[in-house]
Amino acid sequence: MAITATVLFNTPQREVASTIRNKLASAISIQIVVGFATVEGVAALEQPISNNPGAIQTLIVGAGTYRAYEAFDRLIALGVVPDRLFVHLGHTRTTGAAAKHRFYRYHPMLHSKIYYLEHSDGGASVLVGSHNATGFALMGLNGEAAVLLEGPKESIEFQKIRDHINAAKSQSVVYSPAMKDALSWWTHQFMEGLADKTNDAPREGEAKRTIVIICESKSPKLPERNDILYFELRSTLGTIQSLRAEIHVYVFDTLPPSPVAALQMLGQARASFWCRTQGLEMERGGRELLAQWYIDDDRSPILKEASKPFRPQPSSDMQQVRVKVYNDVRGAFEYLFDAPSAGWLPKLDEREEAQAPADYREQLSSLDLVPPEHLPWFLVRGLVPAEREENNSYYQALAEMSPTAGSFVLMSLRRRERETH
Repeated sequence: MAITATVLFNTPQREVASTIRNKLASAISIQIVVGFATVEGVAALEQPISNNPGAIQTLIVGAGTYRAYEAFDRLIALGVVPDRLFVHLGHTRTTGAAAKHRFYRYHPMLHSKIYYLEHSDGGASVLVGSHNATGFALMGLNGEAAVLLEGPKESIEFQKIRDHINAAKSQSVVYSPAMKDALSWWTHQFMEGLADKTNDAPREGEAKRTIVIICESKSPKLPERNDILYFELRSTLGTIQSLRAEIHVYVFDTLPPSPVAALQMLGQARASFWCRTQGLEMERGGRELLAQWYIDDDRSPILKEASKPFRPQPSSDMQQVRVKVYNDVRGAFEYLFDAPSAGWLPKLDEREEAQAPADYREQLSSLDLVPPEHLPWFLVRGLVPAEREENNSYYQALAEMSPTAGSFVLMSLRRRERETH
């Protein structure tokens, strides 16, 4: 008799747990291989297994949560032979002693999904597809696909399935209840490694705040190391210490026509200075200050020598900043002024929902899952920019300190090294 094939299903979100459970109920031999298991996935298959626990010949998972391994313990308590439960730990390699992690956390793993069953009439059935032993997969919440094959167990195709299972088993370790902590830790390492792997969008430069001051000086004399330079910043930016910003000062013989043009001409500056914050005053508290140099106009900035005593007259909305000159600016930078994205939000279509079948919802609710999986899920039709929740005055101040606003005293939130030739 030939093998028959049935494609499951004609729509992605279709519950398959009942199909597998019905096949499990009549099976005399059960072999399952899945890439990932959760407590709700194991629970969905538990009832028919508990009626005939000796039928489990092989159950292999590539990764599982701590509670999934607790469900393994429950299967053992129900009568499943312990040495028939396996965990495939995948492949990895060491990274070297100097690396942050001593092994590669993202690594090749077992990803097969096979539910192979033999029946008392000499026939066999196998579901091969994308369904892991998770609630999302088995209960029709994920988009999944599979093919159900049925026919004589002596068929060459079923022998290939058994060979695949045996090969996976030979690469696996026998599950031990004492290793739950280690096994769930290994799963978490993989997931964190996967998160690092997915974060491969082009970098927009290092997230290093930099105050960039572009000014003019026709004097032959310029600041020297350890000199103090005074300037003012909008108080809505917060204190410069909390910003942890570097200060880069560029001095031109003649101020470029605009901040945008100046940023393209930094390599032509007469001098540059890398500075650190020395002190600041809020609410016009600095009536008399120690400083050798000052800049008092962000729209037409001229580097000037400070008189003694130095008594600036800032407006009430400005903070007074004094920085110490240490070196010239080492390196050529491209300063970035757009604020980082606030992220994205899903656009939900509540007319299209996926929900676990009614007879599984009570079981899912009783498991106290986070997030809850017995409630409906809605189709995501798109992603829209999230609105910022931060203080609007802060972003207004940033806008006023951008090159397009005409300011030569700039706040750059990010920067990247400029290629030089």
